[in-house]
Amino acid sequence: MYRQLHQMNKGVSIAEWVEHRKFRGFYTFSLDEVKEGFSSFNSAYISTALNRLVTQKTIISPAKGFYVIIPTEYALTGVVAPTFFVDQMMGFLKRKYYIGLLNAAEFYGAAHQRPQTFTVINTYPEIRNGERSNIRFVFISRKDIEDRFIVKHKSRLGTVNVSSAELTAIDLVANEEKVGGLNRVCSVLNDLVDSIDFKKVDNSIYSIYPISVYQRLGYILESILEEKSLADKIYTSLKRLGGRIRSIPFKRGKTVEGYLSDNRWKVIENQEIDIDE
Repeated sequence: MYRQLHQMNKGVSIAEWVEHRKFRGFYTFSLDEVKEGFSSFNSAYISTALNRLVTQKTIISPAKGFYVIIPTEYALTGVVAPTFFVDQMMGFLKRKYYIGLLNAAEFYGAAHQRPQTFTVINTYPEIRNGERSNIRFVFISRKDIEDRFIVKHKSRLGTVNVSSAELTAIDLVANEEKVGGLNRVCSVLNDLVDSIDFKKVDNSIYSIYPISVYQRLGYILESILEEKSLADKIYTSLKRLGGRIRSIPFKRGKTVEGYLSDNRWKVIENQEIDIDE
């Protein structure tokens, strides 16, 4: 298909080629595709032409060698919602991925404020965090990603991978320092609980993180959010799987002296929580 498009547009400029792609609904492309379609042009010429289109807010380049044509609805600001192109970008980078943490919670109506970063959880090799095309990306690397805990949501260009509500809850607890702390985690979980059902997930979900993560999640659900039935399923699964529940601090890195752990999760209650309703 791409080769046919190149042949159809033979003799046009790179800017015209980009416009033709947009007209046909192809909103992403790679540097290699441009080089293939304009083999008579040298690399310096192609680079200059593409940089000019970036300056003109015709395209953005959120990853080296990968380009997104800016849709009309984003033309004024030049900032394209990452959900528009993240699936194509991660395919270009050859990584399994899913949208995670607060950005995933948004898909379930469980984010109080729009996140200031866009979090992508992906397989190794690591991808450097930072601002790309005016979007602050956070990449969290993982050895493997289980498709069974990923939900595909429709996007303008197809679908995007999003963590299930259950995996989102676990990820939030495991990465609480990346989302603003335990108060923020508990507030988001308070809105997420209606979407969570641990009865429908495979028990392998309990092997993604150390048992302490599931202890904290169970404690939050039971003692803070008063969702004992959800907590019971986690507790039963951990026991059935032979998980040894040991005393752990609720807030990592904070003293536990003088605090109690009067709960079945053996979570030392060293931080009070104020839920943001």
